Amino acid sequence: MTVRELALDAYTRIMDEGGYSNIILNDMIGREGLPANDRGLLTEIVYGTISRRLTIHFHIRPFIRTKLKRWQRNLLDITVYQIIWLERVPNYAAINEAVDIAKKRGGPQAANAINAILRSFERKPLQSYGDIRSSTARLSIEASIPEWIISHWKTHHGMDGAREIAMALGSRPKMYIRTNTARISRAALVEKLHEEGLGAVPSEIQADAIEVGGEVLQSKFYKEGLFSIQDVSSMLVNDALAPEDGDVILDACSAPGGKGLHALEKVRDGHVDLSDIHDHKIPLIEAQAERLGLANYEAFQGDATQKDYPRQYDRIIVDAPCSGLGVIRRKPEIRYERKAEDIDSLVALQLAILSNIKNYLKPGGILVYST
Repeated sequence: MTVRELALDAYTRIMDEGGYSNIILNDMIGREGLPANDRGLLTEIVYGTISRRLTIHFHIRPFIRTKLKRWQRNLLDITVYQIIWLERVPNYAAINEAVDIAKKRGGPQAANAINAILRSFERKPLQSYGDIRSSTARLSIEASIPEWIISHWKTHHGMDGAREIAMALGSRPKMYIRTNTARISRAALVEKLHEEGLGAVPSEIQADAIEVGGEVLQSKFYKEGLFSIQDVSSMLVNDALAPEDGDVILDACSAPGGKGLHALEKVRDGHVDLSDIHDHKIPLIEAQAERLGLANYEAFQGDATQKDYPRQYDRIIVDAPCSGLGVIRRKPEIRYERKAEDIDSLVALQLAILSNIKNYLKPGGILVYST
């Protein structure tokens, strides 16, 4: 399959089938054995199209005058993204391959429809956002964030604040890794990454964090378990937790296990229980622990609102289910999955979790609520 065929497949699995963008792309890159340039293009097309989905639909909608299948609309999405935002990709290359893909999937008629829409789109100037009268709707289209989210931010932060948040979440996030300090120091890891030709700068925000550039998932040191991919904000949970040797710790809403395993890296003679409501996610936690070379843990299924945990804990992490809107930059599909009514239901769920979990904290223990 070509890079754009892979991009269409990944985009469809994420947007239509509820897949996680990072997992689907990482699995696809690992399976296909793509060279560096193709890996970069694939990632750019998929993440970029997801992040600009509402904006893309605003621009391409006037040119669609016939009924299209879902895969054809998705093909238009990834192609329009390339035409508008990827200057290094010639328009003819993006359009020609879209037509080839359409012909392969749907025959000459499907190819002709895609070709006609894209050629017409290419010839016309882009619509102006200024034609949208409502400031909330205008920002929604411009930032590709559903209107209810913009309204929510506007209520709490005003229109200027909502715009600032929306634009910030549209920017590219920095990438961080967490040093597995149970096996290596941060300084030594930085040196090893430099030897591989990867950019690596110790973060001033958190003691285990390294800001990186390049394809760190391809690093042999990742495979050897010397670091994990984790946002620096998530690492700060460990600073608040302040685990000590010998501590018994619970990570109550754990999957995929990052925060609890971070704590486990710090308690050489302690123990960490990693629990999650979704049974199918437990193997993900166990796989990460194995890669990191960690022991003294147990991963198990448990509903944190009612689970009868096996012991009392010195430290507890409650990474409660939340809207996820704060991590839109890293998981751009979240903005389309959430609905306004989810916010109210999450408040009740979070309170139910805390009401149960507090019964398993030792007197004088520390509970870190992270959401």
